[in-house]
Amino acid sequence: MTVVYIAIACIVAYGLLILFRQVQALTARVTQLEHEKRETEVLLLSFMESMNDVVKQPSSLEEVADAQAVHAELDRERPADETQSAPHVEDVLLHHSVRETARLLGKGEGEVALYAKLRKK
Repeated sequence: MTVVYIAIACIVAYGLLILFRQVQALTARVTQLEHEKRETEVLLLSFMESMNDVVKQPSSLEEVADAQAVHAELDRERPADETQSAPHVEDVLLHHSVRETARLLGKGEGEVALYAKLRKK
């Protein structure tokens, strides 16, 4: 009878060993995926920022002149307290939610949420 108990104990111990190895493998895989996710988020944020810079730059001298004329006209129409430049994303995030920040700045919610997450706001 003791041989049967020893055999059962060995089978249970072997099962626990296999279970422990599976948990270790899953933990390592989750850690690797989280690391890849962080790298992808940083890459996506840098891409979005570079695309923002490309979109904001006028492509020709005519567009520069038109933009300057529009800005000068808007500056004349605005009261003195509104002539400040557009607020920075971080400043707006300090006082508003992600959805409100996206609406106020005219950006996508995903972009603002990713920016806030990566900047830990």
